[in-house]
Order: sequence, then structure tokens, then C-alpha cells
Amino acid sequence: MKDLVWKDTKKNMESLGKNLPRKYAVDFTPRDKSIKEAFISVDGKTFTFRAVVDSIYPYDDEDQSVLKKKASPKTVLEITKLEKVDPIPLIEFKASGKYLKEMKTWNIAERSETEMKEKEAYASSIPKDVKEVVEDARKIGVTLPLTVAEEVLKYKKSMDKKDYVRLLKRLQSDISKKEIDPHEAVGIIAAQSIGEPGTQMTMRTFHFAGVREMNVTLGLPRLIEIVDARRIPSTPSMTIYLKKEFSKSDDSVLSVVKELENTSLIDVADIITNVAEMYLTVKPNADRMKERIVVFNDILDATEKVKGITVIKDDKDQEITVKPQQESFKKLYQVQEQLKSLTIKGIPGIKRAIARIDPSSKEWIIYTQGSNLKDVLELDEVDGNRTYTNDIIEIANVLGIEAGRNAIFMESQRTLQEQGLEVDQRHLMLMADMMTFGGGVRAVGRQGISGRKSSVLARAAFEITTKHLLRAGLIGEVDPLSGVAENIIVGQPITLGTGAVNLVYKGLKNTK
Repeated sequence: MKDLVWKDTKKNMESLGKNLPRKYAVDFTPRDKSIKEAFISVDGKTFTFRAVVDSIYPYDDEDQSVLKKKASPKTVLEITKLEKVDPIPLIEFKASGKYLKEMKTWNIAERSETEMKEKEAYASSIPKDVKEVVEDARKIGVTLPLTVAEEVLKYKKSMDKKDYVRLLKRLQSDISKKEIDPHEAVGIIAAQSIGEPGTQMTMRTFHFAGVREMNVTLGLPRLIEIVDARRIPSTPSMTIYLKKEFSKSDDSVLSVVKELENTSLIDVADIITNVAEMYLTVKPNADRMKERIVVFNDILDATEKVKGITVIKDDKDQEITVKPQQESFKKLYQVQEQLKSLTIKGIPGIKRAIARIDPSSKEWIIYTQGSNLKDVLELDEVDGNRTYTNDIIEIANVLGIEAGRNAIFMESQRTLQEQGLEVDQRHLMLMADMMTFGGGVRAVGRQGISGRKSSVLARAAFEITTKHLLRAGLIGEVDPLSGVAENIIVGQPITLGTGAVNLVYKGLKNTK
């Protein structure tokens, strides 16, 4: 359903709401006269008022019962109800196929509605053939995981019953060998499994061919970044996929790249300071402007938005003169620094974007230097289901801790595989679980998991021994000696494996 949206003042809305129903004259003319609902923004960022519109008709000068929005009204909206609502983000509305990002005047928009459906039971989504394989295995006392049953299904039809049963029993034997024994030291095994191959990793960086400034950290430095839960990775980057209707269009890709790249004034122009005359000259560089897909008017519009300066352009559109309204050397250099970092276009955080065609799918994929997942996902052309960033903390903040946990697993697995190292994925999953089970992404080191262990001796054995022991003594902390490190320190068996079992001998009772 289409809605009428516009920006207004809080004063007008309060005046309009006093005597309803009321006629309200506005300075725009909606093409669709059948609209019955309207949303009004006061701050240009969210809609805070909802109105019910009974009818829309042209403005008549003789009608004195009309409340006017501006001096030159064109249309009258007959409003029967006006209510204040909880702030509704502009992004919930689409106009001309694109989400609203700012509200300056008026528009006819369509509010996107989210359909809530109850998820079907997992058992009902399993194919019938797979269920039959699981049932066949259960009859002979074998429990098969669904993923294994799907693989067995491929061979079931080509095998006789005897071989089929033998295969199921063989699978049970193999699965039981890979199961973890009770009280197994999984943490130590996982640490060794990840740490030992880590010593064979190289310290290298991958460069995009033909693009000097774009690179991605790989190998040991990347693995250290992951386990340290760095707030900002050394080379943040994104892989952006487009929706099907845009992924093969050259014009759409060029438009998205232009929207993505954050271009500062210093990237496309030279700034010359004239101290004697107290003004600055901005000289656009044609080659750099062409490379960044920037035109002269983009620079002019961005410069005119800066407060406290006077902007004068020359007749040939070749340079811009900027004068501080307050003449002083300090203000002149402040304006100079302000202009250097002035954003002309693009998304903050994304310094560079290049597009390449994927050989397998024949669709465009955009790679970026820098990351800003939240703002990128708001672009209409971007496919949010496939778009990815290597910034784990950003994924956790934008998409939630479960997504952060998956990102840790995928990034660590990919980093090891790029070096030709195979690590059992269960060890990587354990590491990802330990880093995220508290609801946030924590480092493995002393600032995270190791520094927050319940055992005093375990913390002291890791780093800064005297600090932990002194603090524990001051506050009277007790060590339950339930872990590995602390039991080794005091010289007693660890509570794992056979050490986790207590045997009690009960003598035979005298039956006489």
C-alpha cells in the first residue's frame, strides 16, 4: 500500500492535531489522489507522526478553514486523524524502488512489510529417502548422522542388501573411532591442533593484480589477528555481491562502485594556501577525477556544505576559491585541514572498490579496501545474504554473536587452508565457541579467555605471575584445582581421562 510522506515542523503538527478533522494546505501535488495514510518526519531522519487522509483536492484561495504549511500552497489534504508514533526509520520505506535515506520535501513511498512465519519442524524437512537410510541403520543398532545418511543414499540403489548392511556397520565402526572419550582434554588437543600447523605458516600478503594499494593480510599475521580479536584488522576488506537483477549489468556495477568509494577532496584535487591574501585555492586534477568518477560539481557541492567559509568558483569550472569568514592564520589552516579530509562522495571507511567478473557465475563481484558492513547492506543493489567482510567484530556488532562465531570459524579455516594446512574443523569450532560463548567476541590471550579463568594458579602460569598471586592473596581468593595447569603446578594428577575417575575399594562383607 502506498503512503504519502513529507517533512514538516513540530509546531505545524501540534497545531494540526488540535482540531481534527482539519484541512491542511501543502506546497506539493501528489499524483495519486487515492492515498489514505501519511507519515510525517520532523527531523528528516525518522517518521514520528502518522496521519489518516480522507481526501486530496486542489487548493482554493477562498477557503478560509485551511491551515497552510507554506505561503504558496497547491493541494489540500483533509486529515481526520493525527497521532504521534514511535520513531520509524526512513529505511522502512521505498520510493521509486529505492529505500529512503533522507527526508527533505515529500514523496509517495511504499512501506516494506516483514512476513513472520513459524519455522517448520526440522524432522519434517528431512527427505523421505534419507529417513529410510537412518531407519535401516537403527534396525541393526547403528546410529547415523544425517549428513552421512545423505552420502549413503547415493550408493544404496547400486548395492545388494548384504553389502548395504556391511557398509552401515563399517560406518558405525569409523564413527565410533572418531568420537571423543569421556573426560578427554579437548582444549589441549584443539590448541595443539591449531598451534602446531601455525608454526609452519608464512608471513605473506596477497596483492590484487594491477591494484597497488589493495592487499589482504594472510598467513600467521591473520591467524594472530583472529585469536587476538583485534577491533580493527590490519587490512579490512569486503566481498560484495549484487542482487540478480543488477549482478550482470555494467552500469549498475559502476553506479555501486561510485557509491561505495569514499573520496576525499585531497584524493582528486590540490589545495594551495595563499597566506598573503588569506584564501585557499582548490585545483581539481582531471586524471584523478576520472579515476574516481568525480565531476567538478561534486567537489563544488561538498565544499559549499562546509560552514564558516565563502566559496567562489571561476567561470571555466577549473578551480574553486575558498575564503574563511573569520580572517586569521589559525582559521586559514583549520579550513585547510578540514578541506583535506572533506568527503565528496561514498561510504565512510571504504577507501577503494574494484569490480571483477566471477568466471564460474559470470556475475560482477565487488572487492573493497576498508569495511563498513552496516552502510553497505543499506544499498538497494547489494545482496545482503552473500555480502561478506573479514572484520569479525563488525560482523558480531551488525549481525549478532552467532554470525560472529561463524565468522571466526570461517576466517581461521580459510587462513589455514590457503597455506595448505588441514585442521579438523571441530577444533576450530571449539575455539570459536570459547571466544563467543559469553555474548561478545573475546581474545584468547590475557585480555580474554586466559585472563578470566577461575583458577588463580592457571592465570599466574600464563602471564604476569606476581600480579595475579598478589591480588588473589589480598582478596582471599580460593583455587578449586579443577583444571590442568594448576594440578600440574601442585604435582597431583589432572582431572582428565583416568584422573577424572575416583576408585573406591569396598571389601567383601563377612558372610559367616
